[in-house]
Amino acid sequence: MPNTERIEPCLIVIFGASGDLTKRKLIPALFDLYRGKHLSPNFAVLGISRTEWSDDAFREHLKPWALKNREPDVAGEWDAFARQVYYHAADSTQSHAYPELTARIAALARKHNAGQSVLFYLSMAPQLYESTIEQIGAAHMVMEGKAWCSINRDKMPWQRIIVEKPFGHDPQSANQLNRVLGRVFEEENIYRIDHYLGKETVQNLLVFRFANTIFEPIWNRNYVDHVQVTAMETVGVEGRGGYYDSPSGGAMRDMIQSHLMQVMALVAMEPPVSMRADDIRNEKVKVFQAVRKPSVDHIAAYAIRGQYGRGSMEGQAVPAYREEQGVSPSSQTDTYAAIQLYVDTWRWGGVPFYLRSGKRMAKKMTEIVITFRPTPHCLFRETAAKLKPNQIIINVQPDEGIRLRFEGKVPGTRMDIRDVVMSFDYVSQFKGQPQEAYARMLLDAMRGDQTLFKHRDEVESSWNIVQPVLDAWADQPHDDLPNYAAGTWGPSASDVMMARDNRHWHNP
Repeated sequence: MPNTERIEPCLIVIFGASGDLTKRKLIPALFDLYRGKHLSPNFAVLGISRTEWSDDAFREHLKPWALKNREPDVAGEWDAFARQVYYHAADSTQSHAYPELTARIAALARKHNAGQSVLFYLSMAPQLYESTIEQIGAAHMVMEGKAWCSINRDKMPWQRIIVEKPFGHDPQSANQLNRVLGRVFEEENIYRIDHYLGKETVQNLLVFRFANTIFEPIWNRNYVDHVQVTAMETVGVEGRGGYYDSPSGGAMRDMIQSHLMQVMALVAMEPPVSMRADDIRNEKVKVFQAVRKPSVDHIAAYAIRGQYGRGSMEGQAVPAYREEQGVSPSSQTDTYAAIQLYVDTWRWGGVPFYLRSGKRMAKKMTEIVITFRPTPHCLFRETAAKLKPNQIIINVQPDEGIRLRFEGKVPGTRMDIRDVVMSFDYVSQFKGQPQEAYARMLLDAMRGDQTLFKHRDEVESSWNIVQPVLDAWADQPHDDLPNYAAGTWGPSASDVMMARDNRHWHNP
């Protein structure tokens, strides 16, 4: 079992440190951990990228992002933290860069008494992953195999790697990346990150399901009508048009294959035998293996794609996706995707799971909606048309919490029925904001806890589910794109897919 209490001294090496992820997420998350005294005092952070910066220039580049939306008195803590943050200009894909790089890592480890444990983080363009991993191996920066020969394995230094999404752009590329990783790192030291799994409400799914006897008995096909998993954004591609319009982009690849299928697996999985990482991930893999792959004849009905056109957001006109910088004027990339899936198990047979994600939508939200079947016999026929199904609505972001919707009688002499809501709110209940997802994930990687990270089988299985849809879309260009206006809830075909079975999307 991983050590979940004590964080050992280590060096954190971020490849691609000049990019947005480092300044927006990674450094602020590490700063939060530092302020909360979750890090060992003996640590250092080394950013690596091709941009020519000094240590001080790198720190100044990061400072506004680390201090954003914080109290003024935090600046002193940043100065102390920043003294343990460094930068090294190098091309990590080239072998000639590594003698100097390994010497710099060794010098920082000595300076901060950080030992030989290293957490590598790939925060770079995905096409650079494989060459960087191969160069790490060729430079003998990973001591894999030595731990197995040690008398006391727990005392051996470790080298772990966090790999950002996208993890491949199809089953073949994901499998190839797994092979490259496996030649350098043991599987127990590979951390395929999905920051959605670090969100507090997503983690709470396990507690909600398996620590409460009132929910688990009805968590099955006998009571559940359908499940919706939604992730909507009001923003467009935010200057990343070149990436989003690449083979790795699009809503189906960028969101559904990675984030939403992971959330679906937590909803649909069987109770694990323990909370060990392997036991939880094994149950998730079983879900992916049980998902019925859509046949070619049914893809048009069960998988919907969309692309936003011009529209209005908060009273401001916004351009169409094809007018964004870096996007082809004839692009077929999906900025909206929805898919209907079935998990063919004893628990879920016949229950549809609807997954959708889109950009430039009417509202920013990520939520899970469990809709229950109607009562077997309706006693209130005169009001039956107004009765709504019972629902459990799990808000992942924003406004993290859980709501239970059911029917109740309005006070008075008439039998007037109205839906009511019982609500649990994280902030009001626990008097504090949930921890930022990247902070939790980085901390777990330093602990050696893989529970919230993907196993290679999860990645490859989820790609196998969506690839038939992606292949069909590639073979059949969509002549109607763009097919929804910015600021709406997506293409009408998505609503038609739901209405076909007398269902509708939960659009607050």
